[in-house]
Amino acid sequence: MYGKIFGSIYDGTLAEDWRALVTFQQFIILCDADGIVDMTPLAISRRTGIPIEHIKAGVEVLERVDKYSRTPDQEGRRIELIDPHRPWGWHIINHEIYKKRQDSETVRAQTRDRVKKHRELKRTVTDSNGQKRHIDTDIDTDLKIKTLGQKKNFDRFWSEYPRKVKKKEAEDIWKRKKLDGLADVLVLDVKNRLQKDNSWKNGFIPHPTTYLRGERWTDDIEIKTYEPEMKSKSQVMRIGTQSGLKPKVGETMEAYETRVRMHRGK
Repeated sequence: MYGKIFGSIYDGTLAEDWRALVTFQQFIILCDADGIVDMTPLAISRRTGIPIEHIKAGVEVLERVDKYSRTPDQEGRRIELIDPHRPWGWHIINHEIYKKRQDSETVRAQTRDRVKKHRELKRTVTDSNGQKRHIDTDIDTDLKIKTLGQKKNFDRFWSEYPRKVKKKEAEDIWKRKKLDGLADVLVLDVKNRLQKDNSWKNGFIPHPTTYLRGERWTDDIEIKTYEPEMKSKSQVMRIGTQSGLKPKVGETMEAYETRVRMHRGK
C-alpha cells in the first residue's frame, strides 16, 4: 500500500506535533480507497514499527478540534471514528480532497512529461556543413509509429474542441508550433477539462487559437475540491456566518438554511 504525501502537510498546524504528523502520514499510507483505516493502534504500531505510545498520542491530536486548520469541515479534525461504539477504526475526513488533488497533480505531471518528449522531438542540431538533422530517440520512433495511418491530427483535435471558431487560424498555429506529436495529449486534455474544469463546465472556454497559442493544456485544471457539508444546525450557522449571512428576526432555521444554500449556489 502507498499514499501520496503533499508538502503542505509540513506547513500547517499539524507540524507542531511530530507524533501527529508521523501518525497522519501512516494513516494516508494505510487507508483504503475511501480513506478508512480499520485498524487498532496496536495493529498500526506493528505494521509501521512506530511505538504504540506515539501512535496513540498522534491519534489524540488528529481527533481534536483545530480552529486554525486550512479546511474547517468537522471543526478542523483530521480523523473521526468509523463507529462511535468502539475506540478504534477511523476515517480520514478530507480524504476525498487529497484524492482529487493527487489525481489533478498526476494529470499535470503526465502532461509535462509528454510536452517534454514533444520538445525533444522538435529539437534539431546543425552539423559542420550547416545542414540540420533531427535527433531521434526510441520515444520519437514510438510516437511516429503510433501516429502512422491515423486521421490528420489537427482534425482529431478540432472534432473534440467545443468552440468551432477561427479554424484556419487555429490550424496555422498547429502547423507553426508543430503539434502533431502532442495530438494525443491535447485531445485528452480537452476531454478532461470538459468533464472536470470548473470554468469549462460553466461555459468559459477559450477560442481554440487562444488555447493553442497560449499552450493552455499546461494550465492547472480548476477542480472544486472543497465544499463544506451542512448536516446540523450548528454547521448551517457556521457556514452562514462565514458567508456573511445572519438569521433574520423571526426567520425559521429551515428558511435560513435555504437562504444559505441559495447563496452558495446549491
